Amino acid sequence: MNFEFKTIGEFNEYFKDEAACYVFLERERWQGYVVCPHCGSTKNPYSVKSRSKNPDFSIIPSYRCSERACDLPFTVRTGTIFEGSKITLRKWFQAAYELSIRKKGISSVELAQRIDVSQKTAWHMNHRLRMMIDETSPEMLTDIVEIDETYIGGNTGNKRKRIREAVVGTGYVNKTPVVGMLQRGGKVLTVAFPNTDKVDGSVLKPLIRERVSLGANLMTDGFGAYANLHKEFASHEIVNHAKDEYVRGNIHTNSVEGFFSQLKRTVYGTHHWVSRKHLQRYCTETSFKYNERGLSSPARFYITFKNINNEKITYKELTEKKLIY
Repeated sequence: MNFEFKTIGEFNEYFKDEAACYVFLERERWQGYVVCPHCGSTKNPYSVKSRSKNPDFSIIPSYRCSERACDLPFTVRTGTIFEGSKITLRKWFQAAYELSIRKKGISSVELAQRIDVSQKTAWHMNHRLRMMIDETSPEMLTDIVEIDETYIGGNTGNKRKRIREAVVGTGYVNKTPVVGMLQRGGKVLTVAFPNTDKVDGSVLKPLIRERVSLGANLMTDGFGAYANLHKEFASHEIVNHAKDEYVRGNIHTNSVEGFFSQLKRTVYGTHHWVSRKHLQRYCTETSFKYNERGLSSPARFYITFKNINNEKITYKELTEKKLIY
């Protein structure tokens, strides 16, 4: 589908009411015929009257599966990240559009003002949308792959005295490691490690084997955790930052480091602070925008719906104290 809108005003005119949003969602999810999200049946379902007392939801096309073994009610929201939400689709769509067009993201405070919801609701919506754009089965990286790691968190010198005294010049205490693997000219994959302050070869090498093709040519810095990768992959070139070497012909890690600068501008510039357990989703958002950088804003919004059936997350799960991986 080709969208013509270029501004938020044109976007809101295109999705002018709740009915227009449901027509779009049914067309994109079911491709012209209704599918029961409970049993997968394509047999024509029964149309039933909406049970919602909310006038915004009373126009929702509601169905009941015609398979006798199933016979369950559903709407186009059932089984998507929108299921169970009291927020209208129109607000959900605008939130997805705002998230997709902003290179450095949008804070929950600003999103709340834009779509007229509370800050907590906007924060929850942002995280659900980040899960929707997550690639659950990313392709293996090939050709030239740059690999590097960075650490997200405040400067040690700005932390409390007991934390400053706990480090011995490392600067990494209470920071979260993020590993980036970038196929030059292609996509980037990021993995955050919220349960540790440092990563080593026992963590990095299995991750690289899982995400990078064995025929790839790796490029890293001189970090010892990358030692002996040349024995498993086509080649492994190293730039020695310790000796002020950053580029040697075509050998460098500047592309993945450039991506990290975008990630840090998103975290520090827009959100200012993010917790360890949620950092992976902010990485996912930034990776998505980097990987789809060649698309227009409307096209980027459109492809967010390819993962509409991704697992949703509840507010209770988001606010639990345990780490969420």
